[in-house]
Amino acid sequence: MKKRRHFIFIATLAAFVFSLCPGLTGNAGELKHDPNAAKQLEITRKNLSGLTEMKFTDAKKYYEESLKELNALIEKYPGTRQALEAKFYIGNIYNAMHNFDEAIKYFNTVLGQGEIDSLFKAKALYFKTKALLAKGDIEKAKETVAELKLIDSRAADSFGNELSGTIRIGMEAPIFSVTDFNGKPVDLSKSKGNITVIDFWATWCDPCIQEFPKVKKMYSKFKNKGILFIGVSLDDDIEDLRGFVKQEEVEWPQVFDGKRWKGTIPALYNIQIIPTMIVLDRENKIRYIGSSTDGVTQIVTSLLSESKDLPLFR
Repeated sequence: MKKRRHFIFIATLAAFVFSLCPGLTGNAGELKHDPNAAKQLEITRKNLSGLTEMKFTDAKKYYEESLKELNALIEKYPGTRQALEAKFYIGNIYNAMHNFDEAIKYFNTVLGQGEIDSLFKAKALYFKTKALLAKGDIEKAKETVAELKLIDSRAADSFGNELSGTIRIGMEAPIFSVTDFNGKPVDLSKSKGNITVIDFWATWCDPCIQEFPKVKKMYSKFKNKGILFIGVSLDDDIEDLRGFVKQEEVEWPQVFDGKRWKGTIPALYNIQIIPTMIVLDRENKIRYIGSSTDGVTQIVTSLLSESKDLPLFR
């Protein structure tokens, strides 16, 4: 199987390194400066900036080491500007690791610190928005961008396309009727009455492959309970997909058109990052958007406990 870079992961890393460049975080108001903490923070920053050319699976252990270093700095130098900047860096590391809930928590901690200048606040708002969008929380992302716009209108405007996306929790899912890569029909309109999980992924996406065993386990748990699974592959080489499906004995249908992000269904659902999983209830309304199999399991379990009067499509 060909090895390709995870496009969105690299894009995230590029933004991540930008956020780590010296001087970009500005001065955190009246917080005291500690030269020793600053030296340690600079070493960590340089180490992180060297990870941009690494695959996610290789870089992960270095991110984890950096998290330990940054947390140690926070504990050793509480109340300093560097401790607050370390929390900002931690938020960006969690973004790169696709742990968006933790990322948002750290950005909120930074934003909750009253003594920060506008540049530092703008950067925290910017990367918090990135995390919210990755989670599929469009409404909170819009609120955060509105706050960012008051400080840096150009940075806020950069989210225009993502915020104008058609997908949000509670709306009826866009319908599609296609065939999978084996030529079998996949018609979302006929899934009404079932709970449906749509998984956007690709064999070239390292986080997707890392998450795949959990997806497969989740499928096994729910496949006999009337849950429909549809894979949407953003691969551009059908042989990569075909080989992976055969090797992993994937049982659910996989839609493929070889156009990556410009494919019919990714474009219809305004997919900006993979893996992304979307859960539809029995009325074909969107109930979950995100990348967490735990999140999908939780919402599917909840939906299963709701009324089952509608007939199941098998």
